[in-house]
Amino acid sequence: MSLWNKHQIFEKNSIILLIGVLLVISIGGLVEVLPLFYLKSTIEKVEGMRPYTPLELAGRNIYVREGCYNCHSQMVRSLRDEVERYGHYSLAAESMYDKPFQWGSKRNGPDLARVGGKYSDEWHKLHLDNPRSMVTGSIMPAYPWLAKTPLAPQEIAQDMKVLAFQGVPYTPEMIESAAKDLVI
Repeated sequence: MSLWNKHQIFEKNSIILLIGVLLVISIGGLVEVLPLFYLKSTIEKVEGMRPYTPLELAGRNIYVREGCYNCHSQMVRSLRDEVERYGHYSLAAESMYDKPFQWGSKRNGPDLARVGGKYSDEWHKLHLDNPRSMVTGSIMPAYPWLAKTPLAPQEIAQDMKVLAFQGVPYTPEMIESAAKDLVI
């Protein structure tokens, strides 16, 4: 029997083929997962990382609620042109307190991971009210109701409680003072 005909064992016995497939998948899965149990941390440390303030958390909740992640990513990939345009590529530790993560590669609009200090607050207000007044040719819809909708301080404390349950290091004192910390 030649080497080329030995595969007939698998073709004629589907149980052997199934066992072989499961064995290969199991070995591959173990090779991928086992090293993670031997690392002290799978997320590299980044200095200055902290949980969101109540105001930042309220802004992030609006970002998720309005579906901004459908057109904007929050992850600078390590490709040269992205690093030149947006700055240093994103690290996992930068999103360690994000629940849910907003990483992705959808880019109808620019990546928002490093936009925070790039433009003034007034620019952002005008852009959200009428994007084409600030960026000619923008396809972003306007969000004029955001300027008229007040924040709900009591909801932020509840959001912080949920995040603390999920492992974000919010203390009971931080949660208790969330409403008064939510100052614009």
